[in-house]
Amino acid sequence: MPRKQIFGSVLILIILSFICMFIYDQFKDVKETKQTTLIEEVSEENPKLTLYYTDKNGRNYYLYGLDKITVDYSDHALELNKALEARQFSIEEIITYIGRKHEENYWDGGSFKIHNDQISLLSCNTIDRNQDYYFGPSNMEYKEGFCQEDPYICSFIKTYFVLDISPSKDSNFVYLTLKEYRGEEVVTVKVDSSLVGEIEEDHYYQFQFHSLGDSDLEDIESIFKYHKLDSITETEQIEDNQVHENICQ
Repeated sequence: MPRKQIFGSVLILIILSFICMFIYDQFKDVKETKQTTLIEEVSEENPKLTLYYTDKNGRNYYLYGLDKITVDYSDHALELNKALEARQFSIEEIITYIGRKHEENYWDGGSFKIHNDQISLLSCNTIDRNQDYYFGPSNMEYKEGFCQEDPYICSFIKTYFVLDISPSKDSNFVYLTLKEYRGEEVVTVKVDSSLVGEIEEDHYYQFQFHSLGDSDLEDIESIFKYHKLDSITETEQIEDNQVHENICQ
């Protein structure tokens, strides 16, 4: 083999060796910085449920009552969703970090919740094949709307008197003019026509909502703006026997 070829081959081997050493050092640094701490920022307001991250398998990660979660490495910090996206952190590592000392299991197909002194994680595994994750403060509870296709914190009922029903230009919606018993407020709201059914004017109806906890305002306009209407049911309960449940807290 000519000297030039030998020299070229040796040079290539030396360059490859340096590249391998560099890659090893980078990998080694990542491993060393994996001594992490999860730092959560708790919302001081009423707890809200927010979609935080969706992985490549379509699993959703939600925050409940938290503003964000930061992964504190030994040499830098990174928000959890970005660390997950960059594959610098995995859900398995999070479970290991939190630990299973305080584990609760649920009869919904295999969901479980774990927590330590700082943070909680609910790992969904329902019979409907929901495999989402919920992060919250240490005292987070499994709310009735968690691990659902359309997740929410809880549901509540308000009773309104229907003063007027008017069609909308969009056939998918109708306008309802509502008034609460003994209230002065009269508000017209836009409602999905599939929920209206055969309701009539001058009757009381129970409106069931589910909530993400976005607002605790009790006026009619805010309730329809910040919460999702699930159903409308006629009620014979009038005056002081009407159902008016508190908005989810």
